[in-house]
Amino acid sequence: MNSELQQFDIAIVGAGAVGGSLAYALAKADFSIALIEKTAVSATEQPAFDERHLGFSRSTQVALQGLGLWSAMESDAVTISRIHVSSKGRFGSVMMDAKDEGFEALGYVLPARTIGRVIHQAIAEMENIEIFAPASLLNASINEEAATLQLECNGQQIDIKADLLIGADGAESQVREQFGINTTRWEYAQSAVIANLDVESLDTSLAHERFIEDGALALLPRNDKGYGVVCSVADMEADRLMAMDNEQFKDYIADCMGSHLSEIQDVGQRYRFPLALVRVRESVRQRLVLIGNAAHYIHPVAAQGFNLSMRDVAALVETLVMAKQSGKQIGDLEVLQGYSQWRQQDERVMVAFTDGLVRLFTNPLLPVAFLRQKGLLALRYIPSIRNLFTRAVTGRLGKQAALMRGVPGNRLSS
Repeated sequence: MNSELQQFDIAIVGAGAVGGSLAYALAKADFSIALIEKTAVSATEQPAFDERHLGFSRSTQVALQGLGLWSAMESDAVTISRIHVSSKGRFGSVMMDAKDEGFEALGYVLPARTIGRVIHQAIAEMENIEIFAPASLLNASINEEAATLQLECNGQQIDIKADLLIGADGAESQVREQFGINTTRWEYAQSAVIANLDVESLDTSLAHERFIEDGALALLPRNDKGYGVVCSVADMEADRLMAMDNEQFKDYIADCMGSHLSEIQDVGQRYRFPLALVRVRESVRQRLVLIGNAAHYIHPVAAQGFNLSMRDVAALVETLVMAKQSGKQIGDLEVLQGYSQWRQQDERVMVAFTDGLVRLFTNPLLPVAFLRQKGLLALRYIPSIRNLFTRAVTGRLGKQAALMRGVPGNRLSS
C-alpha cells in the first residue's frame, strides 16, 4: 500500500452540511483544506442529505447568502413568516409573526438534498480544497507542531499533516472517539419519526409546533403540496408509528393536528432517529476543534440543531481569520479557547431552551400542565417573553459572528 504525505492548513473530517459549508468558508478565506468523508461526496450518496427538510433560521440564511451559496438554494426554499405554537387538547396558543419583529421571514425550509448539491458544487470549484472520499480514518494524533492523520482512500494510505484538525463528523464522531473526548448524555427515551405529507391545501408561509401528550409534532411546509413532519415521541409510541400502514399514520397525524391541518392525501416513507441530549466535556484542544453535532446534539423540538451548528461555523471561521491576520497560529490552544468561550453561552441557551420545552410539554403531572398553559399564555401576551422566543428561533441570541450579520465571505479575510 502506497504512502503519501500531504500538508494543509486545516483538515476537516465530515463533509455534511456543517463540514462542507465550513470547508467552503475557510477556503474563501485563503486557507488550504483537506476535506475527509467516509462516503462518496455527493448529495445523492451521502446519508446526511436524505429526504428530510431542514429548518433554517434567518441568521443561517444570512450566513449562506454571505458565502454566496443562498442564490443557488433559494428557488427550492420555502419562506416561513409565521409559526403557530399550540398544545393538543388544551387552551392557549400563540402565533409568532415575522412582521412583529420587522423581518420578512422567521426562517426557511429546504430539502437536505438541495443543501448537499449546492455545497458540494461550490466545494468542487475551490482549488484550495482537496477532497478525500470515500476515506477511512485509520489514526489521528496531535503534537505541538501539527495534527497528523492516516487515511485509507481508494486503496492508498495517505498521511496528512495540518495546523488544525476539525471534527465535523456528527453525533457519533470518530474524531471525538479517537481522542477520547468524553460526553455528557441524557437519553430522552424518545425517537423522531420523520415523513413527508401531501395535503389538500396549506399556507406555505406558516409552520406549526404542536405539543401532544408524550411529545411534539413540527410541521414545516416544503412546497405548495405538503409538509415535512417530525414526530418527537416516546420510543414505544415511535414503535407504533413505524408499524402503522399509511392510512393509519395519516389518521394519527390528522388527530394530533385537528383543524390546523387540511386533508392528508399522501404520506412518504417514514424514517426514525433516536433522540438524546449530548454535549462534549471539551470542544477544543491544542490543534483540535469539534463543531456541530460532534460537539452538541440537541432535541429537534424547535428545529434549532442545524442553526446552532451553523453559528459554530460562522464563529470558528471568524476566530481563525482573525488569528491568521494577527500572526497567531490557528491551532494554538489560546486561540481555540477563545472560540470555545464565545460559543458556550449560545450552546447553553439552546440546550436550556430545547430541553426545557421537552420537559415542560411532555410532563403529564397536573401542576406542570398548569404551568404549560401559563407558559403559552405568557408567550402570547407578554411581548418581552415573545421577543426572547423569537430571538432564539431566528438565531439572534448572544454575540453574532460577522457571517451571521451579513458580512460577505470574501471580506472576512480582507
